[in-house]
Amino acid sequence: MIINLTKSVPLKEWCKITADGHAADTAKWIEFILSQEAMIGFATELLWMYEDIDDNRRLVVSTNQLQIDPSPSQAVGFYLTPNSPMLILKVNSLIERKEEGYEYKNWKEINIRKKNTNQYYNVKAPSEEESEIITLESYELSKKNIMNINIYNAKGDNITKNYSTVFFEINRKGIKEFATMLLVWANNYKEGDEYILPHIDKSDCGDNLGIILDHNSISTKFKGHDLGTAYDYDSRI
Repeated sequence: MIINLTKSVPLKEWCKITADGHAADTAKWIEFILSQEAMIGFATELLWMYEDIDDNRRLVVSTNQLQIDPSPSQAVGFYLTPNSPMLILKVNSLIERKEEGYEYKNWKEINIRKKNTNQYYNVKAPSEEESEIITLESYELSKKNIMNINIYNAKGDNITKNYSTVFFEINRKGIKEFATMLLVWANNYKEGDEYILPHIDKSDCGDNLGIILDHNSISTKFKGHDLGTAYDYDSRI
């Protein structure tokens, strides 16, 4: 699949991001911190998933934390830090539909340095000939494809320890749009980049990462940061 790295996608696909735990404090913000390698890994796995399924097939994929899980994996292209809640990706679970063709306009574009230069990224499908051997993608080589998830209350206090699971629900069409923008972001990566997902209840603000939060979602921020390597968190890797 060829992805244009110099152009934003139309903002019209929904997602839902929620958290589960035993907390007196209500979660008001979720922060996803990704390394550049994690952006590429997440996008790659999502695009492979997009090509493998149709709009009606439902999937649930769990990513457990380093050090905590007996066998931590990169189920969706990255490792989770031990302090993060477990992440569950639910595909094609959003039943509520909006009018076909509706596009949200009140958003900010993420930083794209060379809009007038044609740059493309080829996401190649895994070869069937390599199905019986272990192969590594480029983003896996350094084990720097790390994500950390933080949860905050209304006062800005970190209450992550009170939550066990974060749910990320997205439909198939949203997968392609979100993954495309992750690759655009990775190509224009700058340490400390920070982008807020638009919320349907606050559609006059937010950044275009290809998806918009539904009514029941917790406000969500994505941040770019070097998180070290998987070896720093788990000696078994």
